[in-house]
Amino acid sequence: MRLLGKLKGSDFFKNSLTLSGGVAIAQIVPFLFYPLLGRIFTAEEFGLLASLTSIISVLAVVGSGKYENAILIARDKQEAAGLALLSLLLGVVAMLVVWLLMQFVLLQPLCRVLDEPEAGRWLFVCPIAALCIIIFNVYNEWCVREKYFAALSVNKIVNATAITLAKTFLGLVRLCGQGLVVGDLVGRAVSAVGCIVRAWIKDGRTFARTCWADILAAARRYKEFPLFTMPGQLLNTVGQALPILFITAYFGKGDAGQFSMAMTLFAIPINVIGTALRDVYRQRANEELRTTGSCRKSFDRLLLTLSVVGVGSFLVFVWFLPALLKLFLGPQWGAAGHYAQILAPAMLFSFISGPLTGLFVVAEKLRPFFWWQVAYCVGTLLSVWIGCQFLGTLLGTLVLFSATRSCVYIASIFMTRHYSQARQIRQGGSH
Repeated sequence: MRLLGKLKGSDFFKNSLTLSGGVAIAQIVPFLFYPLLGRIFTAEEFGLLASLTSIISVLAVVGSGKYENAILIARDKQEAAGLALLSLLLGVVAMLVVWLLMQFVLLQPLCRVLDEPEAGRWLFVCPIAALCIIIFNVYNEWCVREKYFAALSVNKIVNATAITLAKTFLGLVRLCGQGLVVGDLVGRAVSAVGCIVRAWIKDGRTFARTCWADILAAARRYKEFPLFTMPGQLLNTVGQALPILFITAYFGKGDAGQFSMAMTLFAIPINVIGTALRDVYRQRANEELRTTGSCRKSFDRLLLTLSVVGVGSFLVFVWFLPALLKLFLGPQWGAAGHYAQILAPAMLFSFISGPLTGLFVVAEKLRPFFWWQVAYCVGTLLSVWIGCQFLGTLLGTLVLFSATRSCVYIASIFMTRHYSQARQIRQGGSH
């Protein structure tokens, strides 16, 4: 009862519960629709969406220069507003340039990589969807800074619901050839507009007071984010995108769709718990570092919680994944269950390490974070390339991929724990 009383009085617990509830609903909504989506669309259609999403993810990282990651540690609210507007302006300009390049330079090469001759008519989705993601990320960081955790929960629910309903509607009515792709874009656009409206209603006066001098000053002060965080995050995102593109090129869209479905379903529990804890913990760790210079105790408590929940879930569910996916999605998705079993160790360590990686930015350890992301990308590239080129089977490729990812995630856990010490944080800055 004393423990329960402490938890009830803990802001960290309350904020985590608020955000976890929103994230849970945001993940349950698409989860409930997956049996229908899995029967409306083919594995090839899921494979095309996964390939386009890989490109979109890379564009979203490059477009903003990752200045939005500095919003949390900005000195005051006005400086944070300057960073938010800077991220949005960079995103608009970058996506316009990307659209022009796709139309006149990159169209045919991308169609060949995606194994889809008619993919050119869907590539326009990429820069628009990437801009929507940038808007969503900026609003997410703003809510974390200002402790708008209830608003952040609503935002995640709106985002997931809009995307899921748009996919389902367009898939059922078949108004276009790729309802899965267009539905994803429509849902992201609705979510992005909602972010802008809610931010303006809540803090419009702050953004209205922001001038060009504030934006330029923020760009200069936090220049290490595009220099280190953006390239590092780009490598991280490329590392996530490469498996889909390699599998599509070597084994076809069908296997890419099965792999994508396995990864997507793993993302649900990771996002429900991991994303919520990451956002709340970053804010908590930032306060602890500013007041005491150390966040080791809270780090260890969170690490223990994630390990117990992750390992327990892994031991219970991993054996039943093939049967569960066949029952849930339909018999045509049996391969996704076997792929999920192979990927399970990597997803376990991803679940444990994910919420803790925010400490790299909070402690301003941008250079070590960059080199970890280099290792993540290179390890992924080598494991998938060796598997495709020399093993020649998708199962062998996934075993090597899962083992490599597991090692990289374990390294991240040790690094972030090392940087949670007061001595390390006070000395290093971002160097």
